[in-house]
Amino acid sequence: MLDSCLGTQAIILYGFGHAGYGIHASQLSLSQLSTYGKCMLAASTIYVPALAFAKLALLMLYYRLLQATHPRYIYAIYAVGFIIAGYSLALSLALIFGCSPIQKSWDVTVAGSCINISGVYLATAITNTISDVTLMLLPIPIVWGLRLPVIQKIGVLCMFGVGFLTTSISIVRLATLMPLVTSQDQTHDIALAAVFINIEANTIIICGSFPYLRQFLRYHAPRWIDYSLGSRRKYSSTESPSAPVRKPGLTQLQDDIERAVNHTDGMASVEGNIERGPREVL
Repeated sequence: MLDSCLGTQAIILYGFGHAGYGIHASQLSLSQLSTYGKCMLAASTIYVPALAFAKLALLMLYYRLLQATHPRYIYAIYAVGFIIAGYSLALSLALIFGCSPIQKSWDVTVAGSCINISGVYLATAITNTISDVTLMLLPIPIVWGLRLPVIQKIGVLCMFGVGFLTTSISIVRLATLMPLVTSQDQTHDIALAAVFINIEANTIIICGSFPYLRQFLRYHAPRWIDYSLGSRRKYSSTESPSAPVRKPGLTQLQDDIERAVNHTDGMASVEGNIERGPREVL
């Protein structure tokens, strides 16, 4: 995923320097137009799988955190994963084989035909924006239902909802791509969209690293998570000494979720016993 994102950014930067990104097509030579077509094909071929792998990685995170506490939720994770993999494969094939022969993608002098590649770019932006929103909303009902301190609950939601940043950028990128469908000067009009593609590629890297930020702060800024640690001790004091301890890192969040679920179940059991008590006396 990291290699794909960095590769996409490198190709786009090369495009601005050597392939005429942001320059009117009438001012470019045939060799520059050919380089432009190659850069567009290479960047899109790499970028679509990069987006898919980033989203699937986030779904794997959901799976790790929730498989023990919400087994039925796994079906939703599988469904979203298959949808993302399916449309990503379809879009990748459309971008690679959109011209017949493929060489026509970058060589305007070759005889042949092409589908509306700009429409495929637009479809890519739309599907990725929808999937970003889905991934952002997917864990909210479960996390909000946990008996966690409010600040810790907000922290978990922020970790899951960091994709909102990517979603916002995707929407802006979608707006910049829409004019390309009817554009007669794509080499010039692609510039703004390419900038937001670069920004989106960086946010993908950030989103992939964000779940591990807590462990980083534990060592470099421990005061920032003192409240969270205090909450952890509160939950730990109510657990049995034989409770399993996981290795430090991302799994600490899973411990928090499982403790909160167990605490919720315990409170529900106590409340149920209180409700049944008067009936037994009667």
